[in-house]
Amino acid sequence: MIRWKDRQSKQRRSFAGESWGRYCAYPATMEGGNTVELLVDGQEAYPAMLEGISKARKSILMGSYIFNNDEVGEQFSHALCEAARRDVKVYLIVDGVGTWHVPSEFFQEMEESGVHVLVYRSPAPWRRSFGLLRRDHRKLLVIDGEVGFAGGLNIGAEWLPRQSGGRGWHDLHLKIVGPAARELSKLAMSTWHIHADIVLDSRLFLPEVSPAGLEFVNIIGSRERKKRKVIRRSYLTAIRQARHYIFIANAYFLPDLGFRRALGNACRRGVDVRVMVPEKGDILAVQLASQSLYSRLLKAGIRVFLWRSAVLHAKSATIDGEWATVGSFNIDHRSWTMNLEVNINAVGPNLSERLKSVFLEDQEHCKELALTEWRKRPILQRIVERFCFLFSKLM
Repeated sequence: MIRWKDRQSKQRRSFAGESWGRYCAYPATMEGGNTVELLVDGQEAYPAMLEGISKARKSILMGSYIFNNDEVGEQFSHALCEAARRDVKVYLIVDGVGTWHVPSEFFQEMEESGVHVLVYRSPAPWRRSFGLLRRDHRKLLVIDGEVGFAGGLNIGAEWLPRQSGGRGWHDLHLKIVGPAARELSKLAMSTWHIHADIVLDSRLFLPEVSPAGLEFVNIIGSRERKKRKVIRRSYLTAIRQARHYIFIANAYFLPDLGFRRALGNACRRGVDVRVMVPEKGDILAVQLASQSLYSRLLKAGIRVFLWRSAVLHAKSATIDGEWATVGSFNIDHRSWTMNLEVNINAVGPNLSERLKSVFLEDQEHCKELALTEWRKRPILQRIVERFCFLFSKLM
């Protein structure tokens, strides 16, 4: 039980409690006593993560779908190895498909320095950990069980600014300091327990954490054998409670019928619903499948904005200045049925208003679609889009 000492914190707790009751449709643990910081793009997220690794005293749990052996990957590899050499317990999970192009020697060198590396479900059929469909898509980092990072950024030069030699992909990450970081640890630990038969010491990786702020957050994560649709349910619950606005930014936007209906119903209630998607994504088939839905969204009253700069890779939403989420979850079939994902939901005005501000700033770099204009696209393009959509559940 966290004891709150001042009036401001009691008011914040009261607000969060009332809001959480509206936004939560299933048993969930709301952790108070946290600070939450929004990190925009690699130029903000990477330095903060590397600083956290350099300050680790006891333990580091890290997971990344992609962990490239480029300049960014080398930086993180060096930082993790340095931590292991000073007797910090370091455990890293990378995905077998996300890192299929990375030479095995890259991770072997890390293991030789004391970093424990788990490759989740190798795509190679001859390996014991073989698996194709289910992927570990989470991006998380926990330092000493008390400082956590999670969001959409993988480890790679794609997320560096172009002026620094990167590709300028746009993404969002969160830094959490406080008790909620323990829930991120639990997600990573569960994967180690199942896939490596290693039981990590809870005294080391799940220590008691003192309050560090006033924010109320909930770590929503799908696990190996349960809670596969928990993030989707949290989205739908929040959408159904919206009264003023819903702003969603998502890299691979392929909502099912139930999700589209929820957004359409919100429009009919007078809610301002806006969806930001990339004009040109990094996966062409997914991009075309997503485009096949734009006419339906526009007809329902949903405003669609196409991000026209470098690749949009963010996965976030903000509703009514009360509820916000940032994480690895794409609004598509794979994310809610197959992948291991994690989102951080926050109740309260701080993160929600910050995300709203970022969304409106990003909107200046977008082109808003008009239904009349969109209907003029070539018939061949429509056929290809529809064909890709038919196979969207496999993407």
